[in-house]
Amino acid sequence: MPDDGTKLHSWQCPPAAVPDDRKLGWLNEATESGMNWLKSQRGHSDFRQALDIISGRAAGPDPPKYRSRVNSNHLKRNIREVTGTLGKLRPLWGYSSDNPAFAPNANLFNLYVRAWYLETFADVKIKEALQYAAATCTGWIRPLYSRDLGGQGRGSVRLLSYGAPCVLPCQLPPSGDYQQAYAMTILDEMPIYMAHSMFPKYQSFLRPTSSLYWYSNEIRKSSQGNIWSRLFGGWGKSPSQYTPGIADLMIPIRYTYVIDLTRNTTSSEIPMGEPGTAWSYRVKPGDLLYPLRRLIISSESCVMYDDTSFDMHGRFPGIPFTLDHWPWEPMGFSMVRDGFELQAAMTELERGTMDKERAKLDLPLAYDINAVTKKEAQQFDPMQPRVRAGFDGSQVQEPFKMPVPPEVYRTDEATLKFYDLLKNAMDEQHAIKDVVALAKARMAGDDLEKLLEANGPIIEDMSRSMEPPMRELADQIKYLVLQYVPPARVMQVVGEDNMTLTPFDYNPDTMIPSHLPGENPGTKDEPKKSAAARNERARAFADQLRFVITPRSLHEMTQLVMRLGLIQLKKAGVQIDSETIANAWSVPNYGNIPGSTVQEKFKNEQEQNLLFAERMKELGMSLTDQGQFNMAGAQAGGKQQEGRPPSGQEEPSLKTKPDGRGFISESEGGGRVV
Repeated sequence: MPDDGTKLHSWQCPPAAVPDDRKLGWLNEATESGMNWLKSQRGHSDFRQALDIISGRAAGPDPPKYRSRVNSNHLKRNIREVTGTLGKLRPLWGYSSDNPAFAPNANLFNLYVRAWYLETFADVKIKEALQYAAATCTGWIRPLYSRDLGGQGRGSVRLLSYGAPCVLPCQLPPSGDYQQAYAMTILDEMPIYMAHSMFPKYQSFLRPTSSLYWYSNEIRKSSQGNIWSRLFGGWGKSPSQYTPGIADLMIPIRYTYVIDLTRNTTSSEIPMGEPGTAWSYRVKPGDLLYPLRRLIISSESCVMYDDTSFDMHGRFPGIPFTLDHWPWEPMGFSMVRDGFELQAAMTELERGTMDKERAKLDLPLAYDINAVTKKEAQQFDPMQPRVRAGFDGSQVQEPFKMPVPPEVYRTDEATLKFYDLLKNAMDEQHAIKDVVALAKARMAGDDLEKLLEANGPIIEDMSRSMEPPMRELADQIKYLVLQYVPPARVMQVVGEDNMTLTPFDYNPDTMIPSHLPGENPGTKDEPKKSAAARNERARAFADQLRFVITPRSLHEMTQLVMRLGLIQLKKAGVQIDSETIANAWSVPNYGNIPGSTVQEKFKNEQEQNLLFAERMKELGMSLTDQGQFNMAGAQAGGKQQEGRPPSGQEEPSLKTKPDGRGFISESEGGGRVV
């Protein structure tokens, strides 16, 4: 059999120039490979159970109609409590840059991203991803720039949430890093009008199907003849003859991101991307055609787009969140896995106890057919006040008797204790005590003891596991803002004054710097054109913006302890600058002090204070030991201010005065209860 290379290249995505049927065949194989990988994961069997539990359906078979159907669904409550608490994130806008030329724009980014975070309810979308993770082992966030109303509305960076069955890897490495997979596919679906608006040239191919929803365990397949039945009289039939379902109004859309290593083997440049767009560029001979990944958008019947990825960050726009991750389980486990059997046992006890209580209210009775008729027996209700039942006393002494002993309907105390044992076991499994303590500590704000109590190992691990995806999310957002958000929109958010920062050089119509560092921009009257392309300058600027998350700070577990500790160290004589303390207390737009280390910033700050003090002497001001200017003290001849000086001998603690003002105490009665 001749070797035509089919087997050798079967793993590789076909070139863009081949017919669509070959590409669709490979896309179907890649999707099937992703589904097989999904089914091979141990957490795959949790999907259906989790969805049933969250929807209120109890575990096990449905009971008979006469039996109780009570279901407290404590497991669902635990899921809501964990995801709700972890979804309350500290607002993040901590971009910074070590390059002085880009430092002002880092502050601009902080202002815009903070407004974007609050305006778009980004924390709600992150909570949705956590809810998907609780049910399907992994929840996904997809950041993208989109417009409303079929591409005609105002654009914005948005976050979309997905469950694990919606995101399928192909050739995932053993590390479980989805960014290193050869191909990643997002299975989505959209209404007919939206799909036809986004892809007007393919309206005849984009057909609604009877595809199953995202949580289906199988690949969505088209319904044979579904579109033709509607085109030729299907919609005209009566509802009894034809009723279109939700799936008949949805079109499956597939986004596949491929690490394509194809290079330009010609001797000339090759244009890539759609001309005039933010993702267009030219490839020099020998360079990669798809340095930012290759994107293929397809349905079940056609390929609508096959070119470079839109986003200049060059990464797969999918960020995974897991609540129970293990190194050998890339998808992790759901919260239902360890609580399903416990919830089933609790539901069984609840329903059995309820059946007993219901039986007490309408006891089953046996009657003597020689003394009481069937009609009289059915009408007899022992719970009815002043009920009268007649019978022949010469024949029987007790016309009604209980068919079983009364002890059968008695709820034992041991049963209730066992129920509490199951409930507590589930709460321990999900670290509900730590979750509740964390929520209360965040509401308390200044109670150090409650905050330390919340720092349990399980909830701390969950919080820590959210930091890498949050950093990845912030990293991708900075590229999306630079690439797509119009300067007019940024001006509305941060104000016109902040838009006149120096990195804009002589081109205030864009957020992207007009020149790279080291280039000569010329003068305002005679500007010089940069040798770098627009995308190159944008990427260089974005690469200089760093986003750092302090460990265990997403939910402020360590923030208050660190804040008070910094103040204590500064008062003890440790050289700490005010910018470090202001950043720890999340003071927005505090400003930057030159220096790459805390000591360098401290020294530079002291020099600035001395220079500033010399200038202020002319105004009659004096500089206090704490680095603050005391006008009242200078006017009073340098007298000491009122109040007891801090001792610095006790653990610092935030306290509240009778008038409502807060203060930090380091003296007796401040750091401990007396």
